[in-house]
Amino acid sequence: MISDKWTVLFTQFRTRTEVRGILSSTLTSMMEPATDSTKFPSEISGLSTSNDREVMESFLRVKIFCEGRKGRDRGSVAAGIASDVRELFGKALERMKELPPEPITLAPIAAVRHVRRA
Repeated sequence: MISDKWTVLFTQFRTRTEVRGILSSTLTSMMEPATDSTKFPSEISGLSTSNDREVMESFLRVKIFCEGRKGRDRGSVAAGIASDVRELFGKALERMKELPPEPITLAPIAAVRHVRRA
C-alpha cells in the first residue's frame, strides 16, 4: 500500500523541517516524469512546502481537487497521481502534528550606542 510507504518514510524524521524537506523532494520526484498536463494536473503543480502553513494549504488544495473529480475523471491518470499526492501530504501532516513546533529565531536587534536626550 502506498499509504504505508509514506508512513514509514516520514516516521524516521525528528523535526518538521526534515519532514517538509523530504515532502518537497518526494513531490518533485513525482512531478518530474509527468511533463504532460494530462499526467500531472496543473491545479496541483505549484504546491508549496516551505513552512507548516503552506503544507496545510497545499494539502487542502489537493484535497479539493481530488473531491472535485467526478465520473470518468475519477479514474484518470491525473486523478490517480492527485490521490497519491493527497496521501503524501496527509501522512506528512500527520507526522508534523506528532512533532513539537520548532523554535522561532528572531534576528538580533542592533544595539543603540548613543542615545541623545533632550
